[in-house]
Amino acid sequence: MQGLNNIQTNNQHKITTLNIKVLCVHLPTQNIINITKFWLNNNSNQNIIVKQTLELIRVILDQNYFEYNGRYLKSTQGIAMGSPISGTLVEIYLQFFEELIIKH
Repeated sequence: MQGLNNIQTNNQHKITTLNIKVLCVHLPTQNIINITKFWLNNNSNQNIIVKQTLELIRVILDQNYFEYNGRYLKSTQGIAMGSPISGTLVEIYLQFFEELIIKH
């Protein structure tokens, strides 16, 4: 993330703006797994669902291939741009950031 700006409007309110560029390829994959685990544990009391979902995400992140100029490449960090699950994983990450930082 680039450009985190805080503007204090009064004693009770603050406006925060974010300028996010190429977020997918810069998200640490282990953080994505940890944050997903946080949300799953907060919203499910079924351990098997949490374990299976985390394992599926690990497999997806390990098989992090994308196509560029007719060639298939493997991303060494973050989420492959254009992956069908990229938007969902970025949203999970941003919702955690909002919950942790912005709401408090």
